[in-house]
Amino acid sequence: MQPIPPRDTCPVIVVVAEKPSVARDIARVLGARERADGALRGNGYVVTWAIGHLVALAQPEQIDPRWKGWRFEALPMLPRDWPLTVLDNTRKQFEVVKRWLNDRETHEVVCATDAGREGELIFRYIAEQAGLSKPVKRLWVSSLTDEAIRTGFRKLQDASAYDPLADAARGRSRADWLVGMNLSRAYTLVAGTRGAGVLSVGRVQTPTLALIVERDRAVRAFVPEAYQEVVIECGAQQSFDARYVRTHRDNEAARLDPKTEEASLLRARALIGDARVHSVEREEKRSRPQLLYDLTELQRHASRLYGFSASRTLALAQKLYEEHKLISYPRTDSRHLTDEVARELPAITEAVAPPYRGLLEPESMRRTLGKRFIDDAQVRDHHAIIPTGKPCRLGAGTDEFKLYDLIVRRLLAAYQSDYVWAVTTVRIELTGEQIDRYLATGTTMLQQGYRALDVLSRKRDPDAATLPPLSEAQPLEVKGARVEDKQTRPPPHYNEASLLTAMETAGRTLDDKELSDAMRERGLGTPATRAAIIETL
Repeated sequence: MQPIPPRDTCPVIVVVAEKPSVARDIARVLGARERADGALRGNGYVVTWAIGHLVALAQPEQIDPRWKGWRFEALPMLPRDWPLTVLDNTRKQFEVVKRWLNDRETHEVVCATDAGREGELIFRYIAEQAGLSKPVKRLWVSSLTDEAIRTGFRKLQDASAYDPLADAARGRSRADWLVGMNLSRAYTLVAGTRGAGVLSVGRVQTPTLALIVERDRAVRAFVPEAYQEVVIECGAQQSFDARYVRTHRDNEAARLDPKTEEASLLRARALIGDARVHSVEREEKRSRPQLLYDLTELQRHASRLYGFSASRTLALAQKLYEEHKLISYPRTDSRHLTDEVARELPAITEAVAPPYRGLLEPESMRRTLGKRFIDDAQVRDHHAIIPTGKPCRLGAGTDEFKLYDLIVRRLLAAYQSDYVWAVTTVRIELTGEQIDRYLATGTTMLQQGYRALDVLSRKRDPDAATLPPLSEAQPLEVKGARVEDKQTRPPPHYNEASLLTAMETAGRTLDDKELSDAMRERGLGTPATRAAIIETL
């Protein structure tokens, strides 16, 4: 790849990236190859970097000396102003960035931190603390390929276009400060009488903990109830099981009280009665290809398939994005693509499809994705996670490849047809002293569709519950009958996959409509922060 064409070397444009690795990628494209103090320079550019957060909101005692001691009388702490402070462990790099920002040769600055709310906050805090007064442009890219960076620099926007995003970032930061600083002190002071240590309270952390506590209490309080089900083994061309139901309208097996003799009587009647098919109903069902991945869905799926923690998935995705340049920006909350990105899909799919040809439907990759996948209105900061189309040289057994493989499969699956299956419901009458009713269900795959690309579909038999051909009024042989002893089960404890879902959908269970509406489709935290919250807890 050729760098951006040469430009006059004076005055200088300073580019601030979020991490050294990203700075190196940008510098290579810009032709800034000369090493400098905490930066790379050349071709009229200086590319420097943060190391995550260099600047943060000041601690309470830095704002007001009266807030140094942990006393109830000082609460609540409500700053009139919000001063910033340079973090001690990154002070050296902040001074480097500050010097470049304010250098007399610098006439323009490009914010090239991650294109999202947190990246915006990192730059804005640095600029504010450094007293930056130069014009600022914003680089906004969704992948770190050379071409994406080059295109991004051709489309730089004035930083003021992102002021609303910066305001949202500051608001989130200040809300975290207010909740964390005040409530952590309040709860610790209350608990101090019982000898407890510091109790950490967080705006997202504590509601998430509440979800876990409520579920744990439900599990502890659960009292299992014993019940019985009666099952008969019927014979036709092949044997199949049917379960006792009270009426023909029931679609679930009847739960019988083990304290009575009902189950035993049913079993006895089944062994001597005459069985006949009462009705056969066949319903065709279909499911459409799943939406593309956002970070939460990717974390959830990787947890279920491979046992990856949310933080592990995020780390792998960041590596695929930053180091290997194989996927688009991972910290996204959108599962859709924009029209602009959709125009790049033919080249991307052509590049990534060859290893999966045997799983794809003929001509499927010539299809065009519709509004279900392509919708500008559903994309806020970044579109769904997709492969970039760069050649993959990852080892097939590595965790990085497993995650990349999921992302490629999900995109290719979007072009495939629906998964179609048939559900057969057979209702049986067993006559003797009285009429007893039984129910059997079976499923048969009619069209594999997108599930040919599903990792799980190779590990389970989609026809595991098939039934033989049956017709109305057909007599059946009852080969056996049994009583199964069962117990009701408590709700399961959260694992990382189910906890991510609970965080994502937290607002939907609120009784207060105003609060529920405020949290609609937002949940607790963001895709970028949920992994860290879980790790903290």
